[in-house]
Amino acid sequence: MKGQIVGINPSGKFTMIFFKLENGKSAHTFTGEQYRNFAVWSQFKVGDCVDGLEWRDEKKKLIDADSPVHLA
Repeated sequence: MKGQIVGINPSGKFTMIFFKLENGKSAHTFTGEQYRNFAVWSQFKVGDCVDGLEWRDEKKKLIDADSPVHLA
């Protein structure tokens, strides 16, 4: 699934990343420096369009931080 990063909010141990998905809906994910997926997410910035997003919990609008994400 594709989306655009519309916000990045680092706070304490976690960084929350907000997306506007290609279907117009919003979603988010969490990462942090202590997690291996942080190296992947830290290369992106607000405005980047990414592909490979996968749901962890669609009801909660939560993207799996271990999604095989890359620039679209």
